[in-house]
Amino acid sequence: MAMARRAHAPAKGSPMPPPFPSIARFVAKLNRRHPLPDAGTAALLALPAERHSHAAFHDILREGERPVRCAMVEEGLVSRHRILRDGARQILSFHMPGDMIDLQMLLMPALDHSIHAHTAAVTVSVAQGDLQAVADRHPAVAQALWFDTLVDAGISREWTVNVGRRSAQERTAHLLLEFASRLDAAGGLVDGSFELPVTQAGLADALGLTHVHTNRMIQWLRTQRYIRTVGRMITIENWEEMRKLSGFDPGYLFPEGPRAMPADAD
Repeated sequence: MAMARRAHAPAKGSPMPPPFPSIARFVAKLNRRHPLPDAGTAALLALPAERHSHAAFHDILREGERPVRCAMVEEGLVSRHRILRDGARQILSFHMPGDMIDLQMLLMPALDHSIHAHTAAVTVSVAQGDLQAVADRHPAVAQALWFDTLVDAGISREWTVNVGRRSAQERTAHLLLEFASRLDAAGGLVDGSFELPVTQAGLADALGLTHVHTNRMIQWLRTQRYIRTVGRMITIENWEEMRKLSGFDPGYLFPEGPRAMPADAD
């Protein structure tokens, strides 16, 4: 894991350096859900940070590690996963640019899962102490960070239902619609199309299916004209029927943000 550069506090009287794109994207996501006070937004954007590059198909962090920094995805696709005793992998969630991947480590003593790069990836990390200090000074920021972890928990519950109770066709369609919906919220969906930068083996590990079965499900969705694929590009051709097939309801992503809180002022 190579560190590219660190953002330092500017000298007195010098202009503030621009924030890292991933921090700006994460803060923009928090503000889309519920506008933060200007002071809280500025405090997040001013956090000292480090950029790290990661090779494709390598773990960024491993189960049992005790990181002292929280990381955001700037480029690429990463996931959380667990490895079983027989070596099989179960992917627990995918994370794309603008997502913070280990916010829970502000309170958890050690990782209970590993974090993996599915592509060449770049993350930007901030010291847990610095982030906690911002949350302590700005209650609205603390609420926004808490809500972000609750959205992660909602996604985790939906994935449990997906793998545990939906058919192979339903769970594959559901996961593709989740990708499309999350990318759409982040401005990454173009004319119903998006890039799925994960191998079919990786997709199989997220769906709890074999590689061969996953390939059959993608082929089936194509023949039924739910989706169209060109390389890694996927186009959702029939959103409504695909929603009906999979039971997909984006409510678990909480796009409307948190309920109104009584104390928004810093």
